[in-house]
Amino acid sequence: MPLLACPRCGSRLIQHESRVVCGGCEAAYPLRNGVPVLLPETIEEAGTGEASVDDPVSRHPYSQESLRIIEEHRDEWVLDLGAGGKLQRWDNVVQIDIFRYPMTDVVGSADRLPFRDNSFGAVISQAVFEHLQYPQAAVEEIRRVLKPGGVVKIDTAFLQPEHGYPHHFYNATETGLREWFREFDLRWSGVEPHQHPRWSLSWFLGVYLDRLPADAAALLRTAPLGEVVDALQRSGTGAAQPQDVAIMDALGALPEHHLRTLAAGVSIRAVNPPKTLSSTSMPSLAGASPVVATDLDRKLAAARMDLEYLRSELTTVHERQLLANDQARYMAQYYRLIADAGEEVSLGAGRRVHALFHAKNMVRAVVPPGMWRFMRDGWRTLSGASAAQGAKTVPSQAVAAPFVSAVVQPFDVAALTATFFSLVHQTYSGWELLLLGHPDQSPAVRRAMEDFARLDSRLTIVARTDPEGDYDWRGQYRLVLQEGTTLSFNALQEIFTLAKVRPDTWAIMADYDAFLGRDDVMPPMRCLSAPVPQTDSSFAVLAPCVLLAGDALRRNGGRSIIDVNYQQVAHIPLVLFHTLQEPSSLRVAPP
Repeated sequence: MPLLACPRCGSRLIQHESRVVCGGCEAAYPLRNGVPVLLPETIEEAGTGEASVDDPVSRHPYSQESLRIIEEHRDEWVLDLGAGGKLQRWDNVVQIDIFRYPMTDVVGSADRLPFRDNSFGAVISQAVFEHLQYPQAAVEEIRRVLKPGGVVKIDTAFLQPEHGYPHHFYNATETGLREWFREFDLRWSGVEPHQHPRWSLSWFLGVYLDRLPADAAALLRTAPLGEVVDALQRSGTGAAQPQDVAIMDALGALPEHHLRTLAAGVSIRAVNPPKTLSSTSMPSLAGASPVVATDLDRKLAAARMDLEYLRSELTTVHERQLLANDQARYMAQYYRLIADAGEEVSLGAGRRVHALFHAKNMVRAVVPPGMWRFMRDGWRTLSGASAAQGAKTVPSQAVAAPFVSAVVQPFDVAALTATFFSLVHQTYSGWELLLLGHPDQSPAVRRAMEDFARLDSRLTIVARTDPEGDYDWRGQYRLVLQEGTTLSFNALQEIFTLAKVRPDTWAIMADYDAFLGRDDVMPPMRCLSAPVPQTDSSFAVLAPCVLLAGDALRRNGGRSIIDVNYQQVAHIPLVLFHTLQEPSSLRVAPP
């Protein structure tokens, strides 16, 4: 704690039970499992990260030179800037990262380090500067927190594919790196052994071959290197020969959505917006250092990001308010009817009709008119079958196969209500919801399932206790939802749009919000259900935010382990799902 300083004003921080508070500006910052999250007010919390022994990129293993610096400064603090998912700790090393990995000591931003001046005897950073939006501001921060005479060691990307989350901004040349650190006394710059060009070739070729269709990759793996180089050189000069066609076609088979990862260059085309007096006037920066201008740019960009974030949050809050209203109206209607009847199990046929009549009017009041007409038609279609078969719903065979089959096994009335209405409010209506039965479901949950199945023909009750496996679902994609998960109202529209552009996609992932506790914030974070390797060619995925292609699942008996390659997996970098990590107070848990 003595090293830490407020990222807003630079004052000392005071630790409380679950947070740290600035003694100057009184800004408060959370503690997550003992880790202070000291981010500027314009940067949202990125959430947690995972470290794996099989992922050297996220672990950033120390180079020999970095290890030597750590050893030479055993009696001083060493800052590891952008430490990533290290699997070890060093007594004299402070690990800081924008993500909270298991070994992270402090969560912070490189362009506003939450440390006091002259705190460190050395700063090391590996594979980080390519991901910084404002590297020059980060350099100035390093100089501020580094003691006079302190050592800084920076490794960064040059010839590497686009990589990393959430952004990859720069691939710096040695000249560019020296320019960033021009205010330092530069003792050496160059290429470390782990930065040898052969590793660039290995990375580029590995990614290239992995992203190609299997037949194209097989052709290139067996082609002599000299033939590939000759074909490229001849084609580049317009002197291609017939034997070059197969090689060039194989190289050209790289899917379009992977081009930017390995591109030789990128381009931009833009339109100059209308000018105002302030935008055409020369800014008054006379005598200001380049860092001042950079800082102004950073603040302006941060303000824009903050505005976009607030707009997103406003949309999310509006959606949650609508869902809360839906839940409240249904629960109020439901429990009032139970009270009228004396107890739930004594509801007779007349009471059931009365309850259904009021539930139908309640739903009509909360859903959009167009959606109500869709649900009303489904109601009329099912009314005759429902009267004969009670709670069992028979889907209409005339309804076209849906795009998504959502699957949930409810044990909580409130959670089921939230999931149901988040689907009802979708801007894209091509979905079905399968409600899986279970012997431990309470009468209240079963009644809610029956009510919703009668109200909407897209709901079906399935007498099955296992969400996995082979049962009757009709969608192009299957989405198994954890209980309490809701969807942003545009979620299926975003997913459907991606699937149309990439029809060969077998798995679609998206970001999600997760409640970390009753009194905690709800920071958007990357979907934690990333592919988990099972074998060399397969992976396992989990809900709430992964859709799996129906054809692949059906061939695999409905189990969520399928053989794919990376070009068949897509990620949508938007928060499309909201989930709870703890059950609600109304949950009826199995014994």
